[in-house]
Amino acid sequence: MIAMFDSGLGGLSVWREVVNRLPQWSVTYVADQAYCPYGSRTEEEIIARSLRIGRHLEAEGARILVVACNTATSAAAGALRAALKIPVVGVEPAIKPAAAASRRGRIGVLATPATLASDRFQSLLSRFAQDVEVVARPGEGWVEQVESGDLCSTEAHARVQAAVRPIVEQGVDHIVLGCTHYPFLAPLVAATAGPNVSLHDPAAAVARQVAHLLEQAQPSLCPVRYRFLTTSEDTAPMARGLAALVGERYAVERLLL
Repeated sequence: MIAMFDSGLGGLSVWREVVNRLPQWSVTYVADQAYCPYGSRTEEEIIARSLRIGRHLEAEGARILVVACNTATSAAAGALRAALKIPVVGVEPAIKPAAAASRRGRIGVLATPATLASDRFQSLLSRFAQDVEVVARPGEGWVEQVESGDLCSTEAHARVQAAVRPIVEQGVDHIVLGCTHYPFLAPLVAATAGPNVSLHDPAAAVARQVAHLLEQAQPSLCPVRYRFLTTSEDTAPMARGLAALVGERYAVERLLL
């Protein structure tokens, strides 16, 4: 099976792309909701949680691990690759395609504070954004908004507008959604940014990389199964979130880690 994890439900934006591209594979998804959001935690905490979850999923028989979280990728991808025997695929803000496509030479990046402060993010800027100006801003409260399954209320609109308007006012023509939670708010981002601003979500690229790494692997002959686990004591919020974010109801199990 394919395994993936996120601090919460944002990684479902990656899950849906992976499932669409690899429908013959079972997928296990872990939401570390007891520690959500990662964006406000220290790097040491994020690494420790990522290793604990990654080792558990490898022991459960995962053939590949998708870190469906920009913050966890920035903090822990290296540690996971060193610790695990299976391939590890991370998620990075789509700086490269946004910078390459920009005609104004100015792009926006929305991400968590931890991602924006990470060495990995700075490395992306130095490699791919030397010829453009980058306007970066955290999506304050966006993770919590998506976790609640509320994507279109007055509060959701207000939170999106508070982050997006200052970026657009600085003349960007591309906005990078640098957290896997954020694509679920993409309709509000697009409405706020206007038709002349393009959005970049890396989920499809992640799915292509997973498919490439599994090209030579044979999926199990057992029926395809999608499992959803949460580290929260209460599984009901994840069950409600799944219905709101992917449009289907699934059973949710509690994972003690």
